[in-house]
Amino acid sequence: MLDVHAPHRTVHTWKDFLVHIAAISIGLLIALGLEATVEWVHHKHQAQQALELLKQEIDRNRIALKNDKRSTDMGERNHRAAIAVLQRLRSSTLRADDRLVFVRKFDSLNSTAWKVVHESGAAAYIPYEVMARYGEIYEAQQGINDTATSGYVQLQGATSVLNTETEDQSREEEDRIQREAETSDAQLHLQSPDSRSDAAESEIDSRLSGNPDLRRLTPAQIDRLEQGFQQAITDDRRLHRLYVALDALYASMAK
Repeated sequence: MLDVHAPHRTVHTWKDFLVHIAAISIGLLIALGLEATVEWVHHKHQAQQALELLKQEIDRNRIALKNDKRSTDMGERNHRAAIAVLQRLRSSTLRADDRLVFVRKFDSLNSTAWKVVHESGAAAYIPYEVMARYGEIYEAQQGINDTATSGYVQLQGATSVLNTETEDQSREEEDRIQREAETSDAQLHLQSPDSRSDAAESEIDSRLSGNPDLRRLTPAQIDRLEQGFQQAITDDRRLHRLYVALDALYASMAK
């Protein structure tokens, strides 16, 4: 708030009046300049904080992307193996150790910092070209999230027939297996992508998929499963291409 005070003595001449007006004008300009400087410093600080939030979130998403690449590649191998199992089932040459592994794991790519930056108004103080590059990255991340979610829903729909083909076991036993597998999976995700074991992850996926009696499946159910796994492979390849494109965007942002 700027206060303008009346002169402390009577103004008798035009010279006094002009001097007083000049003093007021200079004071106002100084005050406005100081206020603008304070606002500029505040906005610059906001922009720096916002950029740091975005950088931290992108760094976490890069790790998640690396995990997702591994999981998707492993998922594609499982889906191709599942089709081979179904073909053996059709020809009555099913092996004793044949199983369908259909768990699809995916770490969502987060956009919390992006929303906070916009809702706080900090985006207005970040250069347009910088925000445009971040916008391209977050749009690509959302595309991956949507594709992965859609693929998960479709595969779950196709494999729902397996829910009725599981050998009799108590609900308590099912819950125990689920808890153990998910605990192992959570511990595995705490490790860096480079140190995680494919064998350990495959074992977890296998346990989470259960062990239904495949010989009880009808020809129609086998057809549905095969179509579901074929679609899953298509989704896996599409996700892989999206991962490569996003990884390139991450690399360009780091330059």
